[in-house]
Amino acid sequence: MPSGIVEINKNKEIKFKGYVTAPANGVYPGVLLLHQEFGIDANIRSIAELYAAKGYTVFVPDLFWRQLPGCELNSSKKEDLNKSIKLIKNYNIDNGYEDIVSCLKWLRETPQCNGLIATVGYGIGANLSYLSGLWLDIESSVCYDFEGYDFFQEHDTFIRRPMLIHLCKTVLNNLKNNSKLKYLENIKNIKLNIYDNCEKGFTRVSDEKFDENEALKSQKETFEHILASFKQPHTHS
Repeated sequence: MPSGIVEINKNKEIKFKGYVTAPANGVYPGVLLLHQEFGIDANIRSIAELYAAKGYTVFVPDLFWRQLPGCELNSSKKEDLNKSIKLIKNYNIDNGYEDIVSCLKWLRETPQCNGLIATVGYGIGANLSYLSGLWLDIESSVCYDFEGYDFFQEHDTFIRRPMLIHLCKTVLNNLKNNSKLKYLENIKNIKLNIYDNCEKGFTRVSDEKFDENEALKSQKETFEHILASFKQPHTHS
């Protein structure tokens, strides 16, 4: 499967695109990779290719297709940063969750996917990865630095399959200050990693907050987390 853009048809009225990549041939577990506020940019595409090199079929859906289809913003430009803020402010998480359900179905039915799926999300994508781990039939989920906190719910008490969460100090403090950290600390089956010396964007190679050592550390643990879940799929346990 060559890398490139594909179109998802939810129905006759709703169509959106995404980036897909996988090893040249064979059937592999799937990774639904959920971008942050800058859209399907070079950073998230490079991460997708890294997962493909690890032996996964990867799909990156366009989360902003309702607002700005084909969004690809430059985090180093003020104009694009302002656009990203507006996108996040107007983003409907419920619609986004519905998109993830459709994408999960599409990826699972892709010939190069064996039906086992993990989600990995950054920023707003982390919010959706969290909800996916809470409600959807997947093997594991990973979240990097949530965007806001309104998506947490009182009845979130158990995540059926393992979830790994990476938080920089800024996001952690935001959750603490708004009495939301308890949602993560009280839910079973979550591993929480805190990066006290990092700021949001520490995993983005192009970001001024990029921290290579901590980014590689989090990446290594993410790979191990996903691999372990695929070795023990709940559908076969």
